[in-house]
Amino acid sequence: MKVKFLHIPKTAGTSVRRFLSRFFLSRHVCPAVNNEQFRALPPERLRSYRLFAGHIDWTSLDRIEGECFTFSILRQPRERLVSFYFFLRAEASKLDPVALATPERRGLHAAIMLSPDAFFCDGGSPELRRHLDSVLDNFYSYYFAEGSYDARRRLKAGLTISEAELLARAGHNLDRLDGLYSIDELVLLEKDIVEVCGRRGIGWRGTLHARFSPLRDLKLNTNAGSYASRLDELKSLGATNRTFDRIEEMTRLDDVIWKRATARLRQG
Repeated sequence: MKVKFLHIPKTAGTSVRRFLSRFFLSRHVCPAVNNEQFRALPPERLRSYRLFAGHIDWTSLDRIEGECFTFSILRQPRERLVSFYFFLRAEASKLDPVALATPERRGLHAAIMLSPDAFFCDGGSPELRRHLDSVLDNFYSYYFAEGSYDARRRLKAGLTISEAELLARAGHNLDRLDGLYSIDELVLLEKDIVEVCGRRGIGWRGTLHARFSPLRDLKLNTNAGSYASRLDELKSLGATNRTFDRIEEMTRLDDVIWKRATARLRQG
Protein backbone atom coordinates (compact mmCIF):
# COMPACT_ATOMS: atom_id res chain seq x y z
CA MET A 1 0.00 0.00 0.00
CA LYS A 2 1.25 3.45 -0.94
CA VAL A 3 0.05 6.69 0.65
CA LYS A 4 -0.18 9.97 -1.26
CA PHE A 5 -0.86 13.08 0.78
CA LEU A 6 -1.85 16.13 -1.29
CA HIS A 7 -0.52 18.77 1.05
CA ILE A 8 -2.25 22.14 0.75
CA PRO A 9 -0.18 24.90 2.46
CA LYS A 10 -1.24 25.74 6.02
CA THR A 11 -3.45 22.70 6.61
CA ALA A 12 -1.38 20.95 9.32
CA GLY A 13 0.68 19.22 6.64
CA THR A 14 4.00 19.22 8.52
CA SER A 15 2.39 17.51 11.49
CA VAL A 16 0.58 15.01 9.27
CA ARG A 17 3.78 14.14 7.39
CA ARG A 18 5.56 13.54 10.70
CA PHE A 19 2.70 11.31 11.85
CA LEU A 20 2.63 9.37 8.57
CA SER A 21 6.38 8.74 8.57
CA ARG A 22 5.98 6.59 11.68
CA PHE A 23 4.25 3.93 9.58
CA PHE A 24 7.07 3.48 7.04
CA LEU A 25 10.76 2.71 6.92
CA SER A 26 12.79 5.83 6.19
CA ARG A 27 13.92 4.44 2.83
CA HIS A 28 10.28 4.18 1.78
CA VAL A 29 9.52 7.87 2.46
CA CYS A 30 9.90 10.06 -0.61
CA PRO A 31 12.15 12.99 0.40
CA ALA A 32 10.58 15.40 -2.12
CA VAL A 33 8.32 18.03 -0.57
CA ASN A 34 7.72 20.15 -3.69
CA ASN A 35 7.44 19.80 -7.44
CA GLU A 36 11.05 20.73 -8.19
CA GLN A 37 12.43 18.07 -5.85
CA PHE A 38 9.93 15.48 -7.07
CA ARG A 39 10.79 16.01 -10.74
CA ALA A 40 14.49 15.64 -10.00
CA LEU A 41 14.04 12.06 -8.74
CA PRO A 42 14.64 9.28 -11.31
CA PRO A 43 11.73 6.88 -11.99
CA GLU A 44 13.49 3.89 -10.43
CA ARG A 45 13.81 5.75 -7.12
CA LEU A 46 10.21 6.92 -7.21
CA ARG A 47 9.06 3.31 -7.61
CA SER A 48 10.82 2.40 -4.36
CA TYR A 49 8.88 4.86 -2.20
CA ARG A 50 5.62 4.15 -0.42
CA LEU A 51 4.86 7.51 1.20
CA PHE A 52 4.54 10.74 -0.78
CA ALA A 53 3.68 13.93 1.10
CA GLY A 54 4.32 17.44 -0.09
CA HIS A 55 3.32 20.45 -2.17
CA ILE A 56 3.33 18.29 -5.30
CA ASP A 57 1.04 18.27 -8.31
CA TRP A 58 -1.65 15.62 -8.09
CA THR A 59 -1.10 14.88 -11.78
CA SER A 60 2.52 13.97 -10.98
CA LEU A 61 1.56 11.71 -8.10
CA ASP A 62 -1.01 9.98 -10.32
CA ARG A 63 1.91 8.54 -12.29
CA ILE A 64 2.96 6.52 -9.25
CA GLU A 65 1.49 3.08 -9.87
CA GLY A 66 0.21 0.52 -7.42
CA GLU A 67 -2.44 0.26 -4.73
CA CYS A 68 -2.62 3.55 -2.90
CA PHE A 69 -4.53 5.70 -0.43
CA THR A 70 -4.74 9.31 -1.67
CA PHE A 71 -6.05 12.04 0.60
CA SER A 72 -5.99 15.74 1.37
CA ILE A 73 -6.92 18.12 4.17
CA LEU A 74 -8.91 21.35 3.96
CA ARG A 75 -9.18 24.34 6.27
CA GLN A 76 -11.68 27.17 6.42
CA PRO A 77 -10.48 29.20 3.41
CA ARG A 78 -10.22 32.66 4.98
CA GLU A 79 -8.41 31.27 8.01
CA ARG A 80 -6.00 29.40 5.75
CA LEU A 81 -5.27 32.44 3.60
CA VAL A 82 -4.61 34.77 6.53
CA SER A 83 -2.50 32.10 8.25
CA PHE A 84 -0.50 31.64 5.06
CA TYR A 85 0.21 35.37 4.86
CA PHE A 86 1.56 35.52 8.40
CA PHE A 87 3.53 32.33 7.86
CA LEU A 88 5.26 33.98 4.87
CA ARG A 89 6.06 37.03 6.99
CA ALA A 90 7.46 34.89 9.78
CA GLU A 91 9.66 32.90 7.38
CA ALA A 92 10.85 36.09 5.69
CA SER A 93 11.89 37.60 9.01
CA LYS A 94 14.36 34.73 9.50
CA LEU A 95 16.33 35.53 6.34
CA ASP A 96 19.02 38.11 5.64
CA PRO A 97 18.38 40.65 2.85
CA VAL A 98 20.55 38.80 0.31
CA ALA A 99 18.74 35.48 0.80
CA LEU A 100 15.36 37.21 0.83
CA ALA A 101 16.06 38.87 -2.53
CA THR A 102 16.43 35.60 -4.47
CA PRO A 103 13.74 34.92 -7.12
CA GLU A 104 12.47 31.74 -5.45
CA ARG A 105 11.64 33.76 -2.32
CA ARG A 106 9.69 36.49 -4.06
CA GLY A 107 6.54 35.57 -2.14
CA LEU A 108 8.32 35.87 1.21
CA HIS A 109 9.88 39.16 0.14
CA ALA A 110 6.51 40.54 -0.92
CA ALA A 111 4.81 39.52 2.33
CA ILE A 112 7.26 41.41 4.50
CA MET A 113 8.08 44.36 2.22
CA LEU A 114 4.67 45.24 0.75
CA SER A 115 1.74 46.68 2.65
CA PRO A 116 -1.21 44.28 3.07
CA ASP A 117 -3.19 46.25 0.46
CA ALA A 118 -0.34 45.95 -2.04
CA PHE A 119 0.31 42.29 -1.23
CA PHE A 120 -3.27 41.14 -1.61
CA CYS A 121 -4.55 43.58 -4.20
CA ASP A 122 -2.28 45.14 -6.78
CA GLY A 123 1.32 45.51 -5.66
CA GLY A 124 4.48 44.36 -7.37
CA SER A 125 5.39 43.50 -10.93
CA PRO A 126 3.01 41.62 -13.23
CA GLU A 127 5.02 38.42 -12.73
CA LEU A 128 4.92 38.80 -8.93
CA ARG A 129 1.16 39.39 -9.16
CA ARG A 130 0.73 36.21 -11.21
CA HIS A 131 2.79 34.28 -8.67
CA LEU A 132 0.88 35.60 -5.66
CA ASP A 133 -2.49 35.02 -7.30
CA SER A 134 -1.49 31.47 -8.26
CA VAL A 135 -0.89 30.55 -4.61
CA LEU A 136 -3.55 32.74 -2.96
CA ASP A 137 -6.58 33.12 -5.22
CA ASN A 138 -9.14 30.36 -4.56
CA PHE A 139 -6.36 27.78 -4.44
CA TYR A 140 -8.62 24.80 -3.65
CA SER A 141 -10.74 25.43 -6.73
CA TYR A 142 -7.87 25.69 -9.18
CA TYR A 143 -5.65 22.99 -7.69
CA PHE A 144 -8.34 20.35 -7.51
CA ALA A 145 -9.85 21.31 -10.87
CA GLU A 146 -6.58 20.66 -12.71
CA GLY A 147 -4.39 18.83 -10.20
CA SER A 148 -1.48 21.26 -10.37
CA TYR A 149 -0.02 24.11 -8.33
CA ASP A 150 0.15 26.50 -11.26
CA ALA A 151 -3.38 25.84 -12.53
CA ARG A 152 -4.35 29.45 -11.75
CA ARG A 153 -1.86 30.63 -14.39
CA ARG A 154 -3.70 28.68 -17.11
CA LEU A 155 -7.27 28.87 -15.90
CA LYS A 156 -9.10 32.05 -15.02
CA ALA A 157 -12.64 31.76 -13.72
CA GLY A 158 -14.95 33.88 -15.78
CA LEU A 159 -12.52 34.14 -18.70
CA THR A 160 -11.06 30.81 -19.84
CA ILE A 161 -13.48 28.76 -17.74
CA SER A 162 -16.77 29.52 -16.04
CA GLU A 163 -16.95 29.46 -12.27
CA ALA A 164 -19.56 26.70 -12.46
CA GLU A 165 -17.27 24.53 -14.63
CA LEU A 166 -14.27 25.20 -12.40
CA LEU A 167 -16.19 24.13 -9.31
CA ALA A 168 -17.66 21.12 -11.13
CA ARG A 169 -14.21 19.91 -12.17
CA ALA A 170 -12.83 20.47 -8.69
CA GLY A 171 -15.76 18.62 -7.13
CA HIS A 172 -15.39 15.70 -9.54
CA ASN A 173 -11.71 15.31 -8.67
CA LEU A 174 -12.33 15.68 -4.95
CA ASP A 175 -14.73 12.74 -5.24
CA ARG A 176 -11.80 10.69 -6.60
CA LEU A 177 -9.91 11.03 -3.32
CA ASP A 178 -9.85 8.07 -0.95
CA GLY A 179 -10.05 10.50 1.95
CA LEU A 180 -10.85 14.18 2.48
CA TYR A 181 -10.50 15.68 5.94
CA SER A 182 -10.90 18.92 7.86
CA ILE A 183 -8.07 20.36 9.92
CA ASP A 184 -10.64 20.57 12.72
CA GLU A 185 -11.27 16.80 12.74
CA LEU A 186 -7.83 15.22 12.33
CA VAL A 187 -8.88 12.37 14.62
CA LEU A 188 -10.78 10.95 11.62
CA LEU A 189 -7.60 11.01 9.53
CA GLU A 190 -5.64 9.36 12.33
CA LYS A 191 -8.22 6.58 12.53
CA ASP A 192 -8.05 5.95 8.77
CA ILE A 193 -4.24 6.01 8.64
CA VAL A 194 -4.03 3.47 11.43
CA GLU A 195 -6.54 1.30 9.59
CA VAL A 196 -4.79 1.62 6.22
CA CYS A 197 -1.17 1.39 7.36
CA GLY A 198 -1.20 0.03 10.88
CA ARG A 199 -1.22 -3.67 10.03
CA ARG A 200 1.28 -3.58 7.17
CA GLY A 201 5.01 -4.01 7.72
CA ILE A 202 6.43 -1.55 10.18
CA GLY A 203 3.00 0.01 10.51
CA TRP A 204 2.35 -1.60 13.87
CA ARG A 205 5.01 0.70 15.35
CA GLY A 206 3.16 3.69 13.97
CA THR A 207 -0.02 2.41 15.59
CA LEU A 208 1.78 2.12 18.93
CA HIS A 209 3.16 5.65 18.60
CA ALA A 210 -0.30 6.94 17.78
CA ARG A 211 -1.63 5.69 21.11
CA PHE A 212 0.91 7.69 23.11
CA SER A 213 1.47 10.65 20.75
CA PRO A 214 -1.67 11.17 18.66
CA LEU A 215 -1.82 13.36 15.61
CA ARG A 216 -3.72 16.10 17.45
CA ASP A 217 -0.72 16.58 19.78
CA LEU A 218 1.69 17.28 16.91
CA LYS A 219 1.52 21.02 16.42
CA LEU A 220 4.35 21.83 14.05
CA ASN A 221 4.60 25.09 12.11
CA THR A 222 1.51 26.49 13.79
CA ASN A 223 0.99 30.24 14.02
CA ALA A 224 0.02 31.73 17.36
CA GLY A 225 -3.20 33.66 17.60
CA SER A 226 -6.81 33.24 16.61
CA TYR A 227 -8.31 34.24 13.28
CA ALA A 228 -9.86 37.32 14.89
CA SER A 229 -6.51 38.38 16.36
CA ARG A 230 -4.90 37.92 12.95
CA LEU A 231 -7.46 40.26 11.39
CA ASP A 232 -6.61 42.84 14.06
CA GLU A 233 -2.93 42.36 13.28
CA LEU A 234 -3.63 42.95 9.60
CA LYS A 235 -5.31 46.23 10.50
CA SER A 236 -2.32 47.23 12.60
CA LEU A 237 -0.13 46.64 9.53
CA GLY A 238 -2.24 49.12 7.60
CA ALA A 239 -4.79 46.87 5.90
CA THR A 240 -7.85 48.73 4.69
CA ASN A 241 -11.20 47.45 3.43
CA ARG A 242 -9.47 46.77 0.10
CA THR A 243 -7.50 43.96 1.72
CA PHE A 244 -10.49 42.44 3.49
CA ASP A 245 -12.67 42.67 0.39
CA ARG A 246 -9.92 41.01 -1.63
CA ILE A 247 -9.58 38.21 0.92
CA GLU A 248 -13.31 37.58 0.56
CA GLU A 249 -12.97 37.41 -3.22
CA MET A 250 -9.88 35.19 -3.01
CA THR A 251 -11.81 32.65 -0.95
CA ARG A 252 -15.30 32.93 -2.43
CA LEU A 253 -15.10 29.84 -4.65
CA ASP A 254 -13.06 27.88 -2.13
CA ASP A 255 -15.78 28.54 0.43
CA VAL A 256 -18.20 26.60 -1.79
CA ILE A 257 -15.79 23.65 -1.80
CA TRP A 258 -15.25 23.95 1.95
CA LYS A 259 -18.96 23.90 2.71
CA ARG A 260 -19.57 20.91 0.46
CA ALA A 261 -16.64 19.02 1.98
CA THR A 262 -17.60 19.70 5.59
CA ALA A 263 -21.21 18.75 4.85
CA ARG A 264 -19.95 15.45 3.43
CA LEU A 265 -17.81 14.89 6.53
CA ARG A 266 -20.77 15.49 8.81
CA GLN A 267 -22.73 12.87 6.90
CA GLY A 268 -20.04 10.34 7.72
